[in-house]
Amino acid sequence: MSLCLIASDPQTELELKQLFLISQELKKRGFRFFVLTGPGNRLSSQARVQGSRVYNQRLDGHGGWFSTWKLQRLLKRNQVQLVHFFDRTAAVSGWKAAQRAGVKTRLVSWKPAWNLREALGLLSQADSVVCDNEETKKILLKHNLAQGRLEVIPPGLDFSLYKTARKDFLRQELNLAADNFVVGLLCPLEDLKVLKSHLEAVRVLDQEAPRLKVVILGIGALNLERLRQEQAMEFENLYFYLGFNEQLAEVISALDLFVFGAYSLPEDYILKAMVWKVPVIGVMSAGMTDLIRQRETGFLVPPNDAAALAQAILKLYLDRSLAQSLSSRAYELVSSQHSCEAMAQKMVNHYEFLALQKGVKLGRESVHP
Repeated sequence: MSLCLIASDPQTELELKQLFLISQELKKRGFRFFVLTGPGNRLSSQARVQGSRVYNQRLDGHGGWFSTWKLQRLLKRNQVQLVHFFDRTAAVSGWKAAQRAGVKTRLVSWKPAWNLREALGLLSQADSVVCDNEETKKILLKHNLAQGRLEVIPPGLDFSLYKTARKDFLRQELNLAADNFVVGLLCPLEDLKVLKSHLEAVRVLDQEAPRLKVVILGIGALNLERLRQEQAMEFENLYFYLGFNEQLAEVISALDLFVFGAYSLPEDYILKAMVWKVPVIGVMSAGMTDLIRQRETGFLVPPNDAAALAQAILKLYLDRSLAQSLSSRAYELVSSQHSCEAMAQKMVNHYEFLALQKGVKLGRESVHP
């Protein structure tokens, strides 16, 4: 019995790398599997080069009777008991074939780009729906998909993209001195309560540490004129850098400290800061990510507590050895749990778990095409 990984035509380097690493992990554990993809694409050629068994079939996103019949025969012939559909086109093209071939375990990877209204009927039949993050999982829960069938497996970070950093980028952009300590403060701009609390912390820092500069990295809409009417903003150490997402790598890697100013923000920003070994401070709350562990991988402060936030920033500003220790341990955490390699291990662990639930024994001896 074997597994089948079906992907129509992965376009990005990260998507390809994810499939290759899952294939390598399956080979490492001795599982029988093959990759099904469209003819002539990069996945087809490169998977063969890596020694994976590959079948090609045109996946048109319709699941017509002839293509369904062909795929059904292929799945039956290879005694496939677990199939993972990695995208919409693959799932729509092959779902009926998997049903008719008697495949006992069917997984689907769902991303918000796949229209949820269109996907719900198929997702409700899947044994497991793999989500990239908790935010995606929450979307599906709101549409009454059973929580027990939703599995969060982040796609993993490609560490090769994080080897270069321009530490002088923000200093040049904002005309800061080389000895300034640059703090990036990420916050939702439309939440004036949170923003005002952060600005109060900036006021304290302005008095205590003149060489420390705070750069507001805002997400969302901000009415600066309204804010200026309600909150003093004339600080020597305060800067705004809006639209920073266009140069995210340059901005985050140039920071000396990263403050994750609201637990509702996407945790991808924390991950990227940790990969670049930038020390991190986060807001403590019930919904906070587990990436920031108090005094182990970063500092946590209570929400809307300007004094606590200012003191945490000052602590890491004055104790560079502590800041370096926190960032080193954070990097170790991310590399062990959030790399592409870690993703592949989690995915194959999930395959094994689902097979066990279904009473399916996945084959381990090698099979030649």
